Amino acid sequence: MRIISGIYKSRILKTPDKSDETRPTTDMARETLFNILTNLIDFDKTVCLDLFCGTGSFGFECLSRGAPKAYFVDHKTKIVENNAELLKTENKSFIINYDVLSFLKNDYNGECNLVFADPPYSFKKYDDLIHLLSFHNSYFILEHSEKFIYTGEHSERIFKKKKKGITEFTFFNFNMI
Repeated sequence: MRIISGIYKSRILKTPDKSDETRPTTDMARETLFNILTNLIDFDKTVCLDLFCGTGSFGFECLSRGAPKAYFVDHKTKIVENNAELLKTENKSFIINYDVLSFLKNDYNGECNLVFADPPYSFKKYDDLIHLLSFHNSYFILEHSEKFIYTGEHSERIFKKKKKGITEFTFFNFNMI
């Protein structure tokens, strides 16, 4: 797994062992995602939140493209900590070892204007996740399998869907402007 563009372009990130439950987003899927985002946001003015961060590839890609800081949240953070050290981004990488939904309910201040979540495909609380993020002024990208179809209360905020292989991205606009 590598960084696609920016100051860390082509740098290889540490990834979990095959036995780990982490499922990193492929380079091809991430490249598709960032091609869309590049036309949507200015990374120099973007604070990113990488939920269920795993390796942290989304957040590190944002940092590589100029984001001033990135927050990484997961219940296992050793790999993302190793990657922050590898890239020497410790001063702008804020790593939070915490359950994602608990973090959003209890500790998230809404500072981030770009949120990405890649929960395990077996995740059952999509409605809770989307609802908690709907209160914050941000773009939200949800990575999921093709089996996930969202028709919940915030479905009118979906502005784009993109499929790349078995990976799908759903884009929400929770900007209040």
